[in-house]
Amino acid sequence: MIRKGRLLILMLLLMISTFGASPFFLQRVHGSEPEAQVQIRHLIQEKQDAVNQRDRERFLHLLHPDMKTYIQEQKRWFDDAMQWIDPGSYRLRVISMIPWAEHQIRVWMEQCYTRKGKRFTLKYPILFQETATGWRDAGFPLHHLTRGDVTVRYTDTGLAEQAAIALETGHKAIQELKREMDWTPESPVEVKIYHRPDWFRQSVKLSLPRWAGGWHEAGESIKLIGARGSEERQLISSGVVHEMTHMMVSEMTGDNAAYWLQEGAAEYFQSHLLPGLHNREEPSGKRPRWSWSQLKKANLEQMGEKEAAAYYTQCYQLFRFLMEAYGEEKVKRLFSVLQLSPEEDRDTVGKLSLTNRRTEAALKKVMGKSLKELEQDWLRELGKEKRKDLPHPSDQKMDPFT
Repeated sequence: MIRKGRLLILMLLLMISTFGASPFFLQRVHGSEPEAQVQIRHLIQEKQDAVNQRDRERFLHLLHPDMKTYIQEQKRWFDDAMQWIDPGSYRLRVISMIPWAEHQIRVWMEQCYTRKGKRFTLKYPILFQETATGWRDAGFPLHHLTRGDVTVRYTDTGLAEQAAIALETGHKAIQELKREMDWTPESPVEVKIYHRPDWFRQSVKLSLPRWAGGWHEAGESIKLIGARGSEERQLISSGVVHEMTHMMVSEMTGDNAAYWLQEGAAEYFQSHLLPGLHNREEPSGKRPRWSWSQLKKANLEQMGEKEAAAYYTQCYQLFRFLMEAYGEEKVKRLFSVLQLSPEEDRDTVGKLSLTNRRTEAALKKVMGKSLKELEQDWLRELGKEKRKDLPHPSDQKMDPFT
């Protein structure tokens, strides 16, 4: 027994002399985790505490400092979470940790919280990156494709074909928006595609309605839910154009465009920018659901799916009216006037009344008419469309839908 004990000691000393008495090795000898994993667990605990203590600065300090778009996205996520979850109910649990690449560890986590007493749970991966100031949260681990100034990142290899479609569409959309609106992105465009809707919402806002399939706000990446079938693949292209238009409007207006103007432009260019995309069908001349004064106060993010569809349609009609009645140059002038106002670092809903006031003032300056006068002109145009659609008495064609 004594000789066997001495042999074990000699073997241990030999291993130390061979591999060096590194902290990693000594921790393994004593059965504890590597220091990197200890630090990451501490970081995750800090993230949980920051949410429960409503400490935004502490929360953002845990993120990779070089990932500007991710920091902006998480800023919006945090602000929304403060309104969405029950105070003190947020929990994070580590399921597993595995190496991903050099100085990177992928962590599977379980997130739990309650809203109005109801429990919500989500499991998802997060990449942690070692930086000069320690380990930091670097977001979802993603595959990627790049062409020029467009990078498409995606969560699952099954999305590779859709990522390629998004990359080509993004490249073409930038060229066309440059030609039509004289816009070039201020920085490289990043598109993220998620194969799970709950991961998509986790990357945007917990409160996001279930019908939402794409997202972009100022300073963020474009985010989309991947199509579920081959017949829906064109939705990826439509989504890229829609969200890239949001990026364009935000940059050209200093993010001062009213919500209805943002969505109207996105719907318009989604339908008109590239051939073969989203051929919008709408009942011509139909009486609008909202007056302009009602529409500007509406909160799209609190609407059901059918109400949201009506909102998108009316915003499209309004923007199309501005483009057809006043032309691209006047619309670009409208954007440039809006850009003269200082940018407010808040989400679109949080500054709804402010952007409405600024948009109305810019419309008056550029178009020479108040919002009420523009609405009257628009309604007259709708009336003309309705009269054009009425059948002539001599037209004897049968209506197949009667």
